[in-house]
Amino acid sequence: MSCCHRIESATVLSFLGTATAGIYLLRRNLHPKQRTVSNENSVPENNETVHPTHKSNHPTLPSPTQTLALIQQRRSIFTKQFTGRSVPRKIVEDMLESARWAPNHHVTEPWRFVVFESEEGKESLGNLLADLYKKGCAPENSDGMENESKKKKPFLQAKYDKKRKGAKLSSHIIAICMSTTNPKSKNPIVEEVCSVAMAVQNMHLIASAYGVGAYWSSGGVHSASDDLESIGSVESTLGVVNPRELTDYLKSTLPDERKEEGLVCLGWLYIGDYYGDFKQNVKVRSGDTAKKWPSGRRGKMEDKVTWR
Repeated sequence: MSCCHRIESATVLSFLGTATAGIYLLRRNLHPKQRTVSNENSVPENNETVHPTHKSNHPTLPSPTQTLALIQQRRSIFTKQFTGRSVPRKIVEDMLESARWAPNHHVTEPWRFVVFESEEGKESLGNLLADLYKKGCAPENSDGMENESKKKKPFLQAKYDKKRKGAKLSSHIIAICMSTTNPKSKNPIVEEVCSVAMAVQNMHLIASAYGVGAYWSSGGVHSASDDLESIGSVESTLGVVNPRELTDYLKSTLPDERKEEGLVCLGWLYIGDYYGDFKQNVKVRSGDTAKKWPSGRRGKMEDKVTWR
């Protein structure tokens, strides 16, 4: 294939990806009435109301009102709420691009992501997480077991099946990882964790902007307390020790040049279609509307802030 043809093909694919994401968003029919907030949490419609000299005049930035509204409308939407439909890859790529711009001290960029997109990949991950859940449960006959086993919760088949089904309903699952061997980093470990968390927040905001379901789960991330053979200095400081099976599994997904990098998994970002086909979401009963974006709840900020 000539260079010219490759460039043309890449341009067409880029356009199709953008168009697909745009059509997906339009299909969601995100009417402003579906994204309203209560009066208690609402923001002024005109940012000049806040302060006439502190409004954004940058031509490419959203207004403070738009930005705050998006943050207020971010929601954790769980796998049981997913329709099972696919989310365009362009949307996931936008989410990952937003993660790239999260704050990070000394530009260490500690986040590492593994995106499970194929049906085989999601099924394999779902089986692993289900098996890790089962391993962390108390044995069926634990009456005469040691105290540590008695502390474990009993195994529930419904929860085991739920983990496998959740992976199947998801369009994408992103393993949220942090590098523990980054040669550029001399930061305290807590700063690196905070950077990864802010990267996830960025991705979650983009998902909400698209009307896509997403939530951060920590299932399968922590080793059982009686299964810890050794704890490295980083892991002990962090307070997260991944099961050996999880560590080996994630390493098996990496390219050869990255297999030696130290990683700790902090959880999973489940991504899925929420709205489905608009027409199917319209109820037959008179007066009902299409599926609505979930409402949120938060306590008063005055209870958590001290001014001096």
